[in-house]
Amino acid sequence: MAEKILICGDSFAADWTVKYQNRGLGWPNLLKTNFSVTNVAQAGCGEYKIYKQIESQDLSQYNFIIVSHTSPYRLHTNFHPIHYKDTLHKNSDFIYKDVKERVKTNKESELTSIVNYFEQYFDIDHAKFVHMLVCKEIENKLKNFSNVLHITPFSWKDFFSFDNMLTIEDFPFVTDGLNHYSIEHNNIIYNKILERILKING
Repeated sequence: MAEKILICGDSFAADWTVKYQNRGLGWPNLLKTNFSVTNVAQAGCGEYKIYKQIESQDLSQYNFIIVSHTSPYRLHTNFHPIHYKDTLHKNSDFIYKDVKERVKTNKESELTSIVNYFEQYFDIDHAKFVHMLVCKEIENKLKNFSNVLHITPFSWKDFFSFDNMLTIEDFPFVTDGLNHYSIEHNNIIYNKILERILKING
């Protein structure tokens, strides 16, 4: 049985209770009821930052590793002018929908240039290619570890193929839940992950 679990990833895997303490428990928190969990996932981050999360850890200290992968359409930044003080999103990259909404409510927003870049210059094929390269680096970084589960809430059919991949794309996102899902769906996701952990550990 996995005793010490490392979780890396984006908002789907982050600990939302650092900001929302009265909404219940997301699936990463539910894992803490049975395991010793180190969660370094960060809301809003892109795939490169997920790679850096993995790189920052002594992987030999863990019995099981969960990596939550994200969309290739996030624009990397070391400093987000809107979210840098937010406890949940302080390491966020630029996400088109997010910055677009910010500019709608503030026409003088410093994010206007980012929206313009997304709309006029962002190359989707290049973004997918870079995303693929980072995923390959993640796979290489984890090649000596058999107890790894890759998960994502995004449709993944056109992206990098990981062994032992669990996609959660059938549940609707909600704004008042944790990790983008309702408490009910967080429990279902937790049970799906627990089932994979038990299967991988034999």
